[in-house]
Amino acid sequence: MRKEELRLFLPVLVFIGILWFFRPWFHGIAMSFYRNPTIIYLFIILAAILIYSSKKKFVEEPTRRNASLGGIFALVILLLIIISVFTGALSNTALYKEYHPIQVSNELELSSSKIRILPKLTAYRYAVDTIEYARYTLGSSHLTIRDGTPVWGFFIIPDGAWNAIRLKDKGVLFVDMNTTQARMKRIENELQVGPGMQIFDNLEWNLYKKHYLIDLDIPRALYYEGKIYIVVPYISYSFRVFYTVPEWGGVLIVDEDGNIEDLTPEEAVKDERLKDFPIFPELLTRKIVHAQNYWKESVLSNIKNLWLHHENQIELIDVSGQGNRQPFLVIANDGKEYWMIAVEPYGRAHGLAAIYLINAQTGEMSQVKFETPLTGPVKAIDYVKKALPTFDWSQFMAVEPIPIFLNGELWWRVAIIPGSGSGVAKIAFVNAETKDVQIFENEDEVRAFLLYGQVGAKVEEISGVVKGMYSYIKEGNTHWVLIIGNETLHLSADQLSDELILKVLSLREGDSVTVKISEGRVVEIEKK
Repeated sequence: MRKEELRLFLPVLVFIGILWFFRPWFHGIAMSFYRNPTIIYLFIILAAILIYSSKKKFVEEPTRRNASLGGIFALVILLLIIISVFTGALSNTALYKEYHPIQVSNELELSSSKIRILPKLTAYRYAVDTIEYARYTLGSSHLTIRDGTPVWGFFIIPDGAWNAIRLKDKGVLFVDMNTTQARMKRIENELQVGPGMQIFDNLEWNLYKKHYLIDLDIPRALYYEGKIYIVVPYISYSFRVFYTVPEWGGVLIVDEDGNIEDLTPEEAVKDERLKDFPIFPELLTRKIVHAQNYWKESVLSNIKNLWLHHENQIELIDVSGQGNRQPFLVIANDGKEYWMIAVEPYGRAHGLAAIYLINAQTGEMSQVKFETPLTGPVKAIDYVKKALPTFDWSQFMAVEPIPIFLNGELWWRVAIIPGSGSGVAKIAFVNAETKDVQIFENEDEVRAFLLYGQVGAKVEEISGVVKGMYSYIKEGNTHWVLIIGNETLHLSADQLSDELILKVLSLREGDSVTVKISEGRVVEIEKK
């Protein structure tokens, strides 16, 4: 290689090396091309045309030449728009064929003791008011799991640009969402890699260095055997020449020392640390549900239907201005976790078309259909405001309509909080079928309603140490005799939910427990 060529080659090599080292900074641009390969093809064609036109000896006037180039650019842009419509339809049609409901049911038995009572904004206020460090604050809230129960998680991150460069994340703070009270647990284990830090210890920088052509899901804090892990599911893309199809690519796990593991979906499901933890990408569930509109076999038929006929077309329901984006994480009575998404018909209708459930561990999809017309979450807030006509809505907000099932009926749980988020004033429940509104100010009343499904149900508590536990079979049904302190309880499997049966089976002599009884039935068992 001659010296002149070497002088030209070295700067190019250095430039490529710099781009490669700082590639996480250009991830968004790179992914916009990677997800849409037709854009690359069009740019190649455009570059070829420009090179050809620059070499060709034009006899026309410069103005005519400029007009020709302008026409070429306009044509390329038009082609880009048309092709993007077709490639989007191709991608969503393929996604529908891979993810569509495998079963349809008309009811869902959700856990009544593991439900989201505390709104996100209130949880943040509770959490941030406890931070006493001058150089730290809280990161964005995320829904996570601690000891098998959904909680709000907040990473404790450096406050300010300079501190973000110098300091490490201090740990994580969990806020119990199963109560209106400020119940928190702070774990201060320093993280070498995490959100909120800059530059080379930033979470995204390190994850994109490990695995580049992916889209990251929401980072969630996992506390396991005294250590903090950051769990980040991710979306990869199946390449189809002219388009790509999103799919679950795997799970990235970052430990306190900054070590990163890249697990396949199969490895993640088998990992003991991730047992009962949401590892299917939350962001992918929205794409999957949107793809349910592409249910026709032909791509052209899908485009025609969405543009003209709107047959069986659905829309995701997000209450605007609240950050209450779906999906919701719910736990069924059998302990399985699901991403739940409620959809309404296309257009101005605000009824409930269906509820989609995606297993948060495996991605398996099912659907809940309803025989009667039901109210969706947007209108549920209107019914709450109508039920409280004298309430000062300039100072308070009705937020987070969350779907729950009580005795086979769908209700929307709506929290009423101050505009500042400092506390919960009332909890309302709106029956999706009858439009009946139940409003509670006392948390015990809320819990009784959730556990028993009735207004005004009285709950009796029996607390103490388990001194004895015996079981026997009678008429094909399992019975238990439970001795707690000086009390003896007789339990029958046919009167307990699957969730309560699992809790009974987990009890051991010496455990400190509280058993809640309403209307003669056990409605909750809590280990202390």
